[in-house]
Amino acid sequence: MKLAVEGPFAPSIATERAGVAGVEELAPFDLRATYFDIPDLRLARSGITLRHRTGEADRAGWTLKLPVGHDSSSRDEIEFDRPGSEVPDEAADLIAAFVRNAVLTPVARLRTRRRRWSLRDSAGRELAELVDDRVSVLQRGRVTDRFRELEIEGRGIDRDGLERIARVLTENGAATAPQIPKLVRALGSRAIAPPEVVAPEVGPASPASEAVRAAIAHGVERIIGNDPRTRLGEVEALHQMRVGARRLRSDLRTFRTLLEPGWADGLRDELRWIGGVLGDVRDLDVMLGRLHRDAGELEPDLRPLFEALEARRAQARAALLDALRTARYTELLDRLVEGAGNPDVTAAAGAPSGQALPCLARRAWKKLERKASALGDDSRDEDFHRVRVLAKRARYGAEAVGPALGTKQARRFARRAAALQDVLGDLQDSVVARQTILDVAREHADAGRFNLAAGRLVERERRAGSGARARFPAAWERLDRKKLVSWMNGT
Repeated sequence: MKLAVEGPFAPSIATERAGVAGVEELAPFDLRATYFDIPDLRLARSGITLRHRTGEADRAGWTLKLPVGHDSSSRDEIEFDRPGSEVPDEAADLIAAFVRNAVLTPVARLRTRRRRWSLRDSAGRELAELVDDRVSVLQRGRVTDRFRELEIEGRGIDRDGLERIARVLTENGAATAPQIPKLVRALGSRAIAPPEVVAPEVGPASPASEAVRAAIAHGVERIIGNDPRTRLGEVEALHQMRVGARRLRSDLRTFRTLLEPGWADGLRDELRWIGGVLGDVRDLDVMLGRLHRDAGELEPDLRPLFEALEARRAQARAALLDALRTARYTELLDRLVEGAGNPDVTAAAGAPSGQALPCLARRAWKKLERKASALGDDSRDEDFHRVRVLAKRARYGAEAVGPALGTKQARRFARRAAALQDVLGDLQDSVVARQTILDVAREHADAGRFNLAAGRLVERERRAGSGARARFPAAWERLDRKKLVSWMNGT
């Protein structure tokens, strides 16, 4: 948390209201940092910083800061203990989706004279470190700018605790300040320019081409933004990245009459490839989570099952990382970024969104309606799975065109389609789980306790599937309503 201060400063915050019982001044630092980016400041504009810093004996030289979600003021720090001034391979890998074929180069050099204080509670435990930084911006060895800031870094307290300390500091001469990284202050307005991919605002009067751009941009943001954390192994980031690839494929299908076929089909093929590699890992994450949940007290006897699935996941993750490091993936990202700004559209995309888009969503709905209405108690699991796929396409179609149409009905339709998709997803997951358990059991035919537990788990999954089938009619009835889909008829 950053604050501003002018003139002499010595912290006076040992108060009960701040929760601080003692303040100890620490040894000062003389820090020199070099920040790396590409010439268009693509990293800084996305809330990412990469620096090499000297002056702290107990800290690694390299630090990469990644934003947490969409909150650019909150960032995770990843340190790399590597010598020299060349960007570590591990750091370069994590930002490869942003850099792609560009070249990282020094974009700013800062010298910081830092005073520090340790803030402690009554038991002597460190709560936070307060630093007073006087920063000089250097170019060719000359100082071109100076600024000063206070920062409170939590050690043993949460955000609320930091805010309590900050309030007391402001009562003693400090002032609130924008939560701007030092690099952004050094580089100025260029570092706060919009990121590389920005979705345009669209409405019914906007050309349909702008709705296409917006949908593609949202998908590209989802893929590139979650790429670093997917490489780090975060489950949710992987899920979101896969959703981004799936949505983009679906959006290109939804808008196909507005897009040049060769351009769109080529992208869809490549998105199918990367989506498949992501899906191989994601499906195993879902499967492992489901089986751990359903196994309950049987889990100790099901060790061969979980060991087999973990081994498969390790192989799938290794294949994913290999794919993310290929020129093929880099080229796909370049094409997607270009498409987010300038998709290859047909003349029909010049029509107003209010006229051109409703029929595109209606096409996906009609396919879903025809298949879902035909399902019955004796329908095969494969038939239900096909309806699940169509429900997903109808939902994505509504979410792709809905923002441009500005109708609440489209959002409501998408929510109910998602609910139907969840019900059918539970059924499909139970089908896949049963088959997976049986496949592993065949490889351990002589393991009596395991096979007994596996049989009981199969039965649990069968009951879960039956329950999902039983919930389908109600979920479908909530979606299959004329009033809910009337927006697809246009104006």
